[in-house]
Amino acid sequence: MKRPYLLFILLCCQCSFVANAQYYDGRVRVDSADRSILFQVTEAHPQLHSRHFYTWFKSGHIYTTEGSFYGKLLHGDYKVVDKERHLLEEGRFRMGERKGLWRTWYENGFLKTRTQKRFWDGALAIKEYSAAGSLTKRGFEKDGRFTGWQTEPVKDSILVVHYKKGMRQPTQSSKK
Repeated sequence: MKRPYLLFILLCCQCSFVANAQYYDGRVRVDSADRSILFQVTEAHPQLHSRHFYTWFKSGHIYTTEGSFYGKLLHGDYKVVDKERHLLEEGRFRMGERKGLWRTWYENGFLKTRTQKRFWDGALAIKEYSAAGSLTKRGFEKDGRFTGWQTEPVKDSILVVHYKKGMRQPTQSSKK
């Protein structure tokens, strides 16, 4: 799984949330001044894998660690909403691991990212969009190496940059 992305989530969750957790009907809600996280937890203890990342909840905080956990694993639906109740992130955990389709949104409601792990090789399929809704990045990431394309604005044109196994390939540009 993409390590920088997980570390970013871990830091956001740890730094921005004061321990204000509410429990109801098997679900947990953690509130802060700018957002709320809604999720489910389990007390199960699955067989752990040293290279897998596990997301867990303890004392009003959400943590992500590699190879182990100390608390209750996230298991089930996961949603992040802002203070106006706009959906910012949605996905699903199974025994502490991200599974299936994960999406994030801009505050204006446009889709920001769409990621899904491929089951046969573990690569992460990635699509990223601009705040206006246009596709800016598409491809796969495996072992931290991206294969696909992304756009970069350069003066009055858009540069399409291709990558293969993390290596930048020759570029093409087109006028806006």
